[in-house]
Amino acid sequence: MRPKKKIDQKIEELKNITEKFKELKALVYDYKENKEEEINELNKELSEIKIDIDRSKEDYEKIIDNATDKIESFLKKASLESPIQ
Repeated sequence: MRPKKKIDQKIEELKNITEKFKELKALVYDYKENKEEEINELNKELSEIKIDIDRSKEDYEKIIDNATDKIESFLKKASLESPIQ
């Protein structure tokens, strides 16, 4: 009976190891899935930030162009009103 008992014990250990492996495998897949979702979300946020930066850059360029135009207009008016001697 002793060899039978050892075999049964080894079979039970193997079943436990197999079950633990399945649990670990499930945890790995869950972790991977969560990280992939997190990466996708971060990529989406990054794209939105890039769009915001481009818009801000365009707005800044418009402001600079507008300011330049006003300065040029002011200088033209000033030079017409008081010619340099």
